[in-house]
Formats: sequence, C-alpha cells, structure tokens
Amino acid sequence: MKTIKIIIFLFSAIGIFNSCSDFLDQIPEEKLSEENLFKSKDDVVKVLTQVYSYYKNPIWFRDNPGLAADEMDCNWSDYDTQKKDMGQYSPSSLIYNHWSNYYNMIRTSQYFLNGIDLCQDEKLTENERTWWKGEANFLQAYYYFLLVSEYGPVPIIDHIYEGKELDEVLNVGLPRATMDECVNYIDSLLEKSIEQLDLFYTVSSPERAARASKCSAWFLRSRLWLYAASPLYNGMQAEDGKSFAHVMPKGPAKEELLSSKFDVAKWKKAMDYSLEAINICRSASRGLYKPGMSGVNDGYSAYWKTMNYTRGGDPCVENIFYKQNYSTSEVRQHGLPTSWGGWTGLCPTQNHVDEYFVSNGLLPEDDANYQKQTGFEVYEKNGHEIKLYKKYKNRDPRFYVNILFPGQYSYAVLGNEKEDYSTRWAYNTTQDWTDHVWYRPFNDGPDGYQSKSGRDFTSTGYLSIKFTGKTDNKTAKGDYAVSVFRYAELLLNYTEAAFEYYAATGVNPLTKEEIFTYWDEIRARVQLPDVRSAYQKAGIPLTVEKLRQLIRRERAIELAFEGHRYYDNRRWLIAEREGGDKYGLDVYRNEDDPAFWNEKYVFETRYWDDKMYFMPIPQSEIDKNHLLTQNALWGVE
Repeated sequence: MKTIKIIIFLFSAIGIFNSCSDFLDQIPEEKLSEENLFKSKDDVVKVLTQVYSYYKNPIWFRDNPGLAADEMDCNWSDYDTQKKDMGQYSPSSLIYNHWSNYYNMIRTSQYFLNGIDLCQDEKLTENERTWWKGEANFLQAYYYFLLVSEYGPVPIIDHIYEGKELDEVLNVGLPRATMDECVNYIDSLLEKSIEQLDLFYTVSSPERAARASKCSAWFLRSRLWLYAASPLYNGMQAEDGKSFAHVMPKGPAKEELLSSKFDVAKWKKAMDYSLEAINICRSASRGLYKPGMSGVNDGYSAYWKTMNYTRGGDPCVENIFYKQNYSTSEVRQHGLPTSWGGWTGLCPTQNHVDEYFVSNGLLPEDDANYQKQTGFEVYEKNGHEIKLYKKYKNRDPRFYVNILFPGQYSYAVLGNEKEDYSTRWAYNTTQDWTDHVWYRPFNDGPDGYQSKSGRDFTSTGYLSIKFTGKTDNKTAKGDYAVSVFRYAELLLNYTEAAFEYYAATGVNPLTKEEIFTYWDEIRARVQLPDVRSAYQKAGIPLTVEKLRQLIRRERAIELAFEGHRYYDNRRWLIAEREGGDKYGLDVYRNEDDPAFWNEKYVFETRYWDDKMYFMPIPQSEIDKNHLLTQNALWGVE
C-alpha cells in the first residue's frame, strides 16, 4: 500500500492551525473521508502515531531550547543555540519556533479523540481503545506543557471550533489564559489520561514501548507542579528579594497572567505529586541503576548505563518515556572528537566543568584541598607521555561520564583513584590508533583547531560525551533510546519541592529526613558521600541557603545535557547567568604552551536581556488574533 498524505484542513479560531496539510502520514492511497479514516484500526493508529512525531529529542540542540543555556556551547553560528546566545531573535525572526506545530499536534489529538469511537474494527480491542484515548490526552497535556514552558501562559483550545463558533472566535480573537488556568487544564488532561492508560509496557507488550503510560502521566504531573511552584510562576521574586514584575505577561486588558503572590501550597502539591509519581513508577519496577545490578560494577557504570543501552535490547529501568535516537543520529557525531570523524561541537563550558562535586562529596569551591591543586601529573602509556591536569582527578563519577577533557587516555575514564580501563568509551582494540591514543584538543593536536574540518572544532577544549556509547566508532554511532522522562529526575523533583515547602513554612529543612531520603539515594548510586556526612566531616554548616545551592547543583550535574538547564534557570529566576563571559581552555594554543590551560579564557561573551525569560510569541500569530498579547519587553503588548 503506497504512502500518500491526506489533506485535512486543521485551523483554529486564531489561525494557529494554518499549516495543516501534511502531518497525517502513511494514510491509504485513496483520499479518505473522516468516516472511512476511522474504520480501520491500522489507519486509526497512524493518526495517533503522528501526534507522537513532533515533540523533540531532549538532546537535539537544534530543535530543543533546553540545551541553549550556560552549560554548553554549540559551535555553529547558524544554529538557534548561537542565535539565542547572541540575542539574534525577535517576534518576527524566531528561534525554536514550535508554536503552530505544538497546536497542530493538540488539534490532531482532539481530532483523534473525536473519531476513535467510530472505529468498530474487530481487531481493535477495548483495552487498546481506552489506552489510545489516554495517550491522546497525555500528548495534549505534554504539548501544552511545552508551550507554557517556552512562552508562558497561552490560549487554551479545548475542542475543535466549527461553524458559527469558529466564525465568531475568528472575528473576536482568543486571549491567553492565566498560568494557573493553563496548569489546571494540563493537570485535568493528565488526570483523565491516568484513568485510561495502562501502568507501563512489559516484555509481553513490546508494541507499547515508548508510548505513554500511567507512569509517564504521573511523571509529567510532577514536573508540571514543580514548575508551577517555582519563583518565576509563583510570586516572581528571586531568593535575594529581587522582583521580576517587569517580565509579567499581561492580557489585552493589562491583566496579569502569572501569580504575583507566592502560594506555598503549590510546593506542597509538587511534593505530593512527585511522591505519588515515584511510588507509581516503583510499582512498575522502575528505579535507579545501582552498583551490584547486572552489568553495573560501580558508580560510573551505574550512571553511564542510564544513557546508553540499545533500543529493544536491555531495558533501562530508569526510562519512563523516551524518544528514539537512531544509529545515524547527528547528535552523537556532534560530540565525537575530530580524530574520530566527529563534528566536535557539543562543548561544555568551563563554567559547567567547575560545577562537579569532588569525590569527597563537597562542591569544589568548598574543598580547600581541591582549590590548592595545581599543575599536572605526567605518565607514560604505550610510549607516549601524557599530562593529566590534577583538577580532573578525584571528581564526581558523573564528571567522567559527561565530560571529555584533555589528556583522557584512549578517551578512557579516570576513576577516583586510578585509571579504569574497563570503563573506556569508544575503545576498539582492532583500531589503529597510532598517535591518537588520548584526547588532545590543543591547536596542534589531532583533535584541535588545525585538524578541524571546516568549522568543526571544540570551542572550549571539552566535549560532551554523555550520550556516546562505548561501542561507537567512526562509522557506527549506536541505536539508543534517549529518555524524555528519567526516574532520577523524580527523586530530584521531590527533594527540591520538599525542601522549598519546609523552608517556606519556617521549618528547618535539616530536621526533615524526607528531604534527604531520595537525595542520598541519588548520590549513593554514584558512590558519593551524602551531603550531610560530607559537610559534617568538613566542618561546614548546612544553612538553608547552602542546602538550596547543593540541591540545585545536584540537579545541574545529574541532568546535565538532558534539556533541563534552560528551563531550570528561568523558573529559579537566575537565567541572567546565561549572559556575560563564558570560559573555556584556550584552544588556539599549542600543546607545549602553558597558556592553553588558562581556565579564565573567555571564548565568548553572551547577550542577556530579561525579556528572554519567555520566548517571543510569533508576530504572525498576534497579527491574526486580536486578543493575543506579546510577552513583556518584546514589543507593544
């Protein structure tokens, strides 16, 4: 049966759905009516599958603003990451412009829900019918969540407009809802989907893999309320007391669309929903990879395994909801070194490299011994002299999973005490490595500027290798499922929500054991001391401010390069950190030049304006909808 495209005119009251003609793919050759489209189970599922098609891989920097923050540099000027860093976008010249496509997917979900009960194909079981309804409701919720995460409050379109109702709303317009209304509407869709979905796919139901489940719906509820409780959406006041009222989105009558009054109950709701999500996921045998499990020997491999496993192979117990990363994926090649045929452009900043804990559990800035470390250790491997910068030793195991740094032998991972050859990534004993046995991003090195292909080189001296598999080589980049929702995030969501709730109610967080239960579990998984033990041993008191710093740093490290930092910076009202000087190593220096190791080398100075807390709404949409207002500071409201 040939694949053609059916043209269905999907348009909304405000013209949001004007790019409508070709997102129902793989429909039978004849041009189907709505009645015929919903006769066959095989055709019905294709409609739903299209709704899954558009949400973005969280590690795909070209389409996902989650990576356009301060943890990394993407070294290509024509991509949206660089345009964002330089402030080169506006309501008429957009980046990460998903507005109309997200609404198209919402509209297609509603179309599916309106038609699925027309299908009386005996191949469609009632369980499948119910699950598919749940998936459509979940996907609506997820696309609305993505909209509000990028743009703030948006218009709620809860059904398909037709006839006189359509004419009326086209003439009058449709305003943005308040943030509280958006959150409650998204939550109502998730509540409905939870009643309809199965718990989780099993080995006996592989066709359900990567599809929505009760686990993923509860997970999104946790993230939704965590965001809703955070300072940007809940009072608009930073921890230092600074007000951000100047970025308040407003409606056509100048009404405020975000809550300017702090509500501690939102933190309690985020706490409760995160705990319920944890329990639901555990009931589906989801959890952390930990040392002692099959194929997990230490903290490094426990963390590494969450990002690297074959789709359809060994299932990841942390994976709640995923997006496929195909074997030809550019994402992996962007992170590979030049000497491996990589494009060498996913470059962690020195600002981020300096964030990782020391192996004793302290922040680097809190460890006097770490601060005293200078110079190098020099050792020999296979007749080559290798210099290892001492500050790369004795770090959080997640540092070695996430960061490729100069001097890593055969791109090996250095354990806290010794080099561990069992944890090499990209290692092939049959490969003729010749002189390329360790990562050398010096100007004259095999991975450096002089060896670059076109513009492909590391701007900071580092590469992000979190999603690069051990079996990857120059031609095979692996076939992996990339988590959109990963179980570890739930533990961090709960920890943050519990801490903020108790801190806001005047309770000393140190007296509440539940704040530390899941946090300790996260750290034990990578064999780091828990924060209370580490800081007690160092004689450093844990104040409320220090605990908040540690909780946020834990999240920044655990979820590095997974598409969270952009949104976390904004909801915490600290996104101005994305502007200003960004540091790396001086990659224009040769290997024998000590200036290469200048950690304060400014490779880029980035633009920041507070209007960037929200993406600008496309001017074309505002022109079509008389009641749609622009985000603050982006132009006339």
